[in-house]
Amino acid sequence: MEKWQLTIEKVSNGFILTGEGAENCGPEVIEENERDELEEFEKLAWTVWEYFGYHGSKHDPERLLIKREKNK
Repeated sequence: MEKWQLTIEKVSNGFILTGEGAENCGPEVIEENERDELEEFEKLAWTVWEYFGYHGSKHDPERLLIKREKNK
């Protein structure tokens, strides 16, 4: 069994990610965007998905998505 580890550290202006495993990561910095509150968490989610290989392709029969929705 292969061990993978991704450490996410919350800092005052975003996140710092450091990973160990098949794909070593980082440290990678995700900075907050004061004009877009959701952007840093959206980037964090995408980075985690990509690190563990779950980003998929539009050709996959089934895949996960991150989708923004605005209340009307």
